[in-house]
Amino acid sequence: MNRGQGRRRRAGAAPPFRLACPGRDQGDDRVSQAIHPALAGKHLYFGNLTTGERQYASGRFMGLALFPQHSREIRHDARESLPVADGSVEKIQSQDVFEHLPYDELPPVLDDIHRALKPGGIFRLSLPDYGSPLLLKRCVFDEEGQILADLRMGGSVAWDRKGKRRKVEFQPNGNAHLWFPTWQLVWGLIRRSKLEHCAEIRFHHYFVNTAEYVMLDYPEDEMFVMRAPPHDRRAGGLPISLIVDFVK
Repeated sequence: MNRGQGRRRRAGAAPPFRLACPGRDQGDDRVSQAIHPALAGKHLYFGNLTTGERQYASGRFMGLALFPQHSREIRHDARESLPVADGSVEKIQSQDVFEHLPYDELPPVLDDIHRALKPGGIFRLSLPDYGSPLLLKRCVFDEEGQILADLRMGGSVAWDRKGKRRKVEFQPNGNAHLWFPTWQLVWGLIRRSKLEHCAEIRFHHYFVNTAEYVMLDYPEDEMFVMRAPPHDRRAGGLPISLIVDFVK
């Protein structure tokens, strides 16, 4: 059990931390790739599954990586359909991966996760929370207060004298954060995807605004989140990741 501090501070504009949704079968339009035999009966983990992670030690997860490093990973681009049968996966986890993909490309990815999950299966999503004052210190903002770039995570901002305009660039190596998750942006993705039709959506950790946050106990459930209190205390015990569970 990840205890954190078990504190809950909420404002009226924030989403419910636990949302029961109609269990409607909306169908899934995306067609899966050929089924990969190495994934049969396994939980799925987006990105490299390093040998020091608890998910690796459990023996039940397979990593989905652009550049596999060992036999417990397969080559996979997150924007491609998961090579598994419909309704066949019990647990799927994405930990600090989707902020590296363009925001508007994510709804089909989430649709496919919904397709792959068994009824009652769980998808755990965690992303850096740009409501956190710790992360905001690294950022450059526009005149309306919107984040342009995270200087620590592959973003840069400069003035283009010739074009007489601001120029925002991101490192092309895949390590840059291309968007800056908040609960509002994550909620927007949910509403654009079939995950909206999950039986339950549980927001465990998130900043409502820079002064208010939600941090609730949640079961580890084999899906340990690395960047969260109490083991990650960079923010003095406050949340630094958005953590959301989706139960199909």
